[in-house]
Amino acid sequence: MIRPQLSLRRPLAVTAAALAGLATVLACTAAANAAPASPTPTATPTATATPSPTATVGSDDPSCVAAADARYTHTFDGPAGKASITLTNGPLCRGQEQELALVSYVTPSAKFAVPQYVLDKSIKKFTGVAPGELGVATLDFAVEVPNCYTQVDFVFGSKLIDPLTDTSDRYGDRKVGSPTGIGARSTGPRAWFNGGSGTCSAAPEVIAESDCDGNVELTLVNRSGNADATFTITGSGGFTDKVTVPLRKIEKRKLSAGEAQEITVAATGMKDFTGGWQKPEDCQQPEVGTPDASYESSCDKMVFRISNPEDGTSLTSVFTPNKGEPKKLTVEPGRTGTVSFPASKGLTVTVTGDLDSGGPLTWEQPKDCPSTGGGGAGGGDQDGGLPVTGAAAGAIAAGAAALLTAGAVLFVIARRRRIRFTV
Repeated sequence: MIRPQLSLRRPLAVTAAALAGLATVLACTAAANAAPASPTPTATPTATATPSPTATVGSDDPSCVAAADARYTHTFDGPAGKASITLTNGPLCRGQEQELALVSYVTPSAKFAVPQYVLDKSIKKFTGVAPGELGVATLDFAVEVPNCYTQVDFVFGSKLIDPLTDTSDRYGDRKVGSPTGIGARSTGPRAWFNGGSGTCSAAPEVIAESDCDGNVELTLVNRSGNADATFTITGSGGFTDKVTVPLRKIEKRKLSAGEAQEITVAATGMKDFTGGWQKPEDCQQPEVGTPDASYESSCDKMVFRISNPEDGTSLTSVFTPNKGEPKKLTVEPGRTGTVSFPASKGLTVTVTGDLDSGGPLTWEQPKDCPSTGGGGAGGGDQDGGLPVTGAAAGAIAAGAAALLTAGAVLFVIARRRRIRFTV
């Protein structure tokens, strides 16, 4: 068998292809090493941004400003009671705020003098906004100014001084437009004013109200005045008091029953008030307990008993028999008193005074009294005969019952109030 001779073409072609591939890889690697490395998320450190000089630390809006770094311009017209202020480098960052106040006073002089009392005030504030929101850039203020001596102040913050006295705080550099301090954050005119003409006057008024216990409450009013008013109060028993009421304010004073019988109140700018306690129409009389009054006839005496309750009033009555001397009895609240008279045929007793029987009350001999064989309290007749019985006795008993019923009369309580005496 004849074998064909091997050819070298195929091995050479394979070898050539391998060499070409290797050359290509080497060429790409060389090119990659020659070019700069591509950035990767961790290849290069992240740069730290420098906060904007107007941004609040931690704010996500570099265009906002902290309240402490805010700057303003303002206008001020003290005599007219008007002011405005504009935030020039805002808005304020979220969570920040700045309050301002315009306040007018009534004063005793065209120059600075005390005491001063607030007449009117206007308080507003700038507030922070979220990123992308618009904030208020300008605030306008207006207050009433008295037509007499006054002071008007435009200040940072909402804390006002009222009244302003020798010993009170001062606004100091809180005043807008001050050369130093917080007031220097705003550019513009000096935002405080002292002036006006004419002395301020008060408009005092007195309102008196009596209660059911004899007390009087005085309401001292300086409702429409533009100065403080001083009231001088004089009452019964040597009572005196002096009360100063600031403008457009009210004060109250209460006088006891002993002080309120005669009252005089004087103040500059009003006619003197004179008066005293007067019982109100809606007062209710205190309830007075009803006493228990009774009497009984025994074989030897006629006894009256009066029981006065704890909420009663002192009772004094006179018991006058048709025979013998009258007796007087006083019974205080919570006590019981008795009066008795010896029994005798035909005995009657009339009660007068705080309790009134309304006529004579008659002693009635009990049925079980032993016979004495004679007059007085005995049960027999004057001739010494047997006691009456039968139909005649029934008639007498019926008559006696009628007299007993007639004797149970109403007595008068608390000065002639009638009450029923029970047997």
